[in-house]
Amino acid sequence: MANIQSQFNKFHDVIKTDFDDNKPLRDQRDLIIDNLISGLKRLIPTDTPTFYHFNQGSYDLATGVKPLSGEDYDIDVGIIFNFSKNSYQPVQVKQWVYNALKTGSRTVEIKRPCVRVQYQQNAAKWFHIDLAIYSTDRYYLGGNEVNHIAKGFIGSCEENKFWELSEPFKLKELLKSKIADSSDREQFRRIIRYLKRWKDCNFSSTVAGRPTGIALTACCYNLFAPQKDYIYTSYTYRYDDLKALQIVVHGMISMFSWKNQISVQLQVQPYNDLFEKMSDNQMESMKTKLISLRDILISASKELEPSDACIKLRKVFGSDFPIS
Repeated sequence: MANIQSQFNKFHDVIKTDFDDNKPLRDQRDLIIDNLISGLKRLIPTDTPTFYHFNQGSYDLATGVKPLSGEDYDIDVGIIFNFSKNSYQPVQVKQWVYNALKTGSRTVEIKRPCVRVQYQQNAAKWFHIDLAIYSTDRYYLGGNEVNHIAKGFIGSCEENKFWELSEPFKLKELLKSKIADSSDREQFRRIIRYLKRWKDCNFSSTVAGRPTGIALTACCYNLFAPQKDYIYTSYTYRYDDLKALQIVVHGMISMFSWKNQISVQLQVQPYNDLFEKMSDNQMESMKTKLISLRDILISASKELEPSDACIKLRKVFGSDFPIS
């Protein structure tokens, strides 16, 4: 069996993106925050609501992937306002954010879970920032902070406009506590990035029905086990990403019911089903694609020549996967 860990490492280096390494995205994020502060002061000059912000999603977990041609970067930023959920209606607060940022040629849209700011470059999508809007209730006796995320948009019916209990900081803490070794966590993050690139290469970006990044992350959280061999001559571990990926993919396939349905719960509040928006047909299609991925991973693992294994892996991961 060919050892292609070096090719996986090269592939990971090509597809990964980290916020710390991408100054233009950081600058635009910081500009949005500055604009929100000044915009709120302009719109609400008396008792202007204050907030603090944080990175969330793939940039917080260090599992970001560079977009394919025609797609854009997705940046998730949390905005936690310093008031209780009982102080204002959720869509009212989203409308503040929308009005504060809707200036110039910038495209701003209120979506059900967030406020999205879309940027373009050379008449093509460059990146978008999804601002998740939170309120905070602080219980000073216990030293705890309870957050709620604003759900709904202007056209939503009233029962779909609400503050939902959320734990935006807990997922990262759970990850660190579950995978204590930092090198094992790096393999975990690599496996997530491989699955995200597989998703981008095998599901259309223009239609609904492809798994979300957080859904794939949750699957990995449930199924990942470090795969590595101890090298006695060098007193180090050699990681085996192909084997680790095979285990996760096999586990995902086994999670489907006999009706070809899959349900995976978010590990933190609000504990929602991360596949709930996919139809039965879309779930079945996803299972078929996972089976194809599994079969190619198995076939590649049996090749004696690294180049032959890599050529097979290109079928599911695209041309960024190196042959040598």
